[in-house]
Amino acid sequence: MNKLTDLETWLQQDCAAIAVYLSDADCVEYVSEDTTTIYRRIDRLLTLVYDETGEILIGFKLKGFKKILHSIRDRLELDDDGFVGLVCVVESICTELGDELVGDPKRRSAYAAASKLAKDVRLDLQMAA
Repeated sequence: MNKLTDLETWLQQDCAAIAVYLSDADCVEYVSEDTTTIYRRIDRLLTLVYDETGEILIGFKLKGFKKILHSIRDRLELDDDGFVGLVCVVESICTELGDELVGDPKRRSAYAAASKLAKDVRLDLQMAA
């Protein structure tokens, strides 16, 4: 193997899906593909991100993240690198919303879809602290 192939192999193995905290907008955003996107706002916290067809969910955005983080921080478990699974964040938000979420099938479905998409995504909480 040459050095370029070794580097490409290492990059592919080490690339974990990571959500980004955008401090200016106080939101966490995860988009799994670099393509044209369509944003659909679900409620004051969640916006789903679809591909250019508007049919395939490829990401989501959580707004007002510092406030969310403050209310759920005690329930989150950091890994050795200081990251938390984004799915834990989404599930904690669902717990916080409780009956408000359960009573609305459309919102419940949207949060379930975001949770499924967040399954293997990590978030660096130090950036949002």
